[in-house]
Amino acid sequence: MAPPSDFTFQQKVKFAFSSPKHFHQAITLESAKSKYINEDLVPSPPERRTWTAWSYLAYWWSECWNITTWSLGSSLIALGLSIGNALLVILFANILSAIVIVANGFAASHYHIGYPVLARATFGMYGHYFFVIIRAILGIVWAGVQLYFEGQFISVMLRCIFPSWARLTNTIPESQGITLQVFIGFVLAFVVTIPFMMIHTSKIKHLFSVKSFVMPIAGLGIVIWATSANHGVSSEVLSTAVDKSSTAIYAWNIIAQFNSVMGSNSALIVTVPDLARYSRKPRDQVFGQLLGLPMAILCAAFGVITTAAVQNMWGEAFWNPYDLFNGILDHTYSSKSRAGIFFAALVFLFATLGTSIACNIVPFAADITCLLPKYVNIVRGQFLCLIISFAITPWHILTSAPTFLNFLGGYSIFQGSVVSIMLVDYFLVRRGNLDIGALFDGSPNSKYFFTLGVNWRSIAAFVVGFVIPLPGFIGSFGTVTVPLSASRIFYLGWELSFLCGGIAYWILCLLFKVPGQEDCQRPFQNMVHDSWVLPDGETSDGASAQTPVAEYGDYEKRIEPGVQVNMV
Repeated sequence: MAPPSDFTFQQKVKFAFSSPKHFHQAITLESAKSKYINEDLVPSPPERRTWTAWSYLAYWWSECWNITTWSLGSSLIALGLSIGNALLVILFANILSAIVIVANGFAASHYHIGYPVLARATFGMYGHYFFVIIRAILGIVWAGVQLYFEGQFISVMLRCIFPSWARLTNTIPESQGITLQVFIGFVLAFVVTIPFMMIHTSKIKHLFSVKSFVMPIAGLGIVIWATSANHGVSSEVLSTAVDKSSTAIYAWNIIAQFNSVMGSNSALIVTVPDLARYSRKPRDQVFGQLLGLPMAILCAAFGVITTAAVQNMWGEAFWNPYDLFNGILDHTYSSKSRAGIFFAALVFLFATLGTSIACNIVPFAADITCLLPKYVNIVRGQFLCLIISFAITPWHILTSAPTFLNFLGGYSIFQGSVVSIMLVDYFLVRRGNLDIGALFDGSPNSKYFFTLGVNWRSIAAFVVGFVIPLPGFIGSFGTVTVPLSASRIFYLGWELSFLCGGIAYWILCLLFKVPGQEDCQRPFQNMVHDSWVLPDGETSDGASAQTPVAEYGDYEKRIEPGVQVNMV
């Protein structure tokens, strides 16, 4: 049993550390009814469906403002694209991403369950663990990288406050790949992030509302300063001389960059169910997400304009915002520039924090909740993600592991098929119908148990999805020579993975029916049910005990047992 609920915080701490048995009792979640169930895995109760259409619009609009998007134009312009054409590539890639994101959030917004639980229907009660684990690992790595970026901005802010900051003696060996200033900023970034880990995903939406307001103002201020100081944009200085005599080579380079934008969005595409599950109404996630992401073109345009102006003035292109801020302070360390850079670095710090929470910390928390439901919920998972991401010393990844970074950059070929397989399973195979009770039933009789707990059809389709661009992916490391055709196929990596994986799964399901497929003749019939029950072990007489979904709801406002919950 857990410590009594009327204990104070100090009493609970004393109880937890009084003995190993009490410690185990203290960390065990009361809501963990089985290895498939706890309070953050079951469908979100009405109290947690707090995200409106504005919430999603603010989220995606705010997510457009980040380091990656600001710097996105650099690789495109280096290929010889004009600024206009580069921005068009970014725009259309984000439009496609937004459409897929809305589709992938459809099931979550109707049934109010996240990615780990939805994956059970597609990959099986045991098979889904593999796809949860690989997403959790990526979340840890990128959370660490984003924490390192936050440290960079804090270091810039400290430089604005203390003139001697840049002259601080660096006692860290150069081989470590980090300076003392940035390391201090990294530690402070860890401390600054801690309070946000206490906020549940259903309540974090306000962070993005603030970010969606302050980040464009900061970006506009940087652009105004750059163009004023340069007396114009000077876009011609970013033009790169490229041989366009071969239309095929030039076209394939553009395709590769389109794919790179899709790849950078691939984590967001997979992650969206963990946010869409908290939608107040299903249509809220549609309009908010469909309109928000394409606006990334504005942040990319600001990055291009600023970089062009600065390069014309100082002869150096600062694509990363923190390099830009340090460059400005190097050239002009006046009180006015220090105040402006301090504000800009503070806003970018806040923006990077928001990106890390949404794209890395929240997904990891959902994944680890699925893996350890007896001990971990969303809030505990967020703290765990922060601690591990701090411990992996992410600057080593950025400075000493180019091969690993290349792997992360091409990893989208594995994520594209995961999304398409789940979409095909939900819309075409299940026709919008999920059995909520079966998603939490690990018995061999469950319709989502498949064969030994694994849906072999989805696993086979997943392999088909990534195996086609795989040779080009291997060739991208430079250690193996592959044919030009293989490289070009890899240029379409995410798109091919998405199409081939989904088509393969659809064909396999036509040839080999999945359990329960015959119950889905009427589209979306299950979404009107309002009396879902979840398996809760066995009763003393051996019968299957069941508990209404409502009983697993918000434990701060516990719903009385037996109350029905409308799932839509």
